[in-house]
Amino acid sequence: MYTSQNRGFEIKCNECGKNAMVPFKPKAERPVFCNTCFSKRVQNKQKVSNLSFSFNTKNAWARRGNDFKGRKEKETASIFK
Repeated sequence: MYTSQNRGFEIKCNECGKNAMVPFKPKAERPVFCNTCFSKRVQNKQKVSNLSFSFNTKNAWARRGNDFKGRKEKETASIFK
């Protein structure tokens, strides 16, 4: 429901169940969060993306298998034929 006083839409947070206002019209198929729950989710995403990992070149091609021959590229067109 749009309210002109606050210029937003009233929602019920999918995480905590509290009523809140958001500045956009929520889509039915997407979850909507209050400011507090949204902030927590953003912080958790940042923590996950900041995790360090080691890159092992031995594993870089592990999914390709031993018979991988490389990328098949078309011959480049020559202007000097």
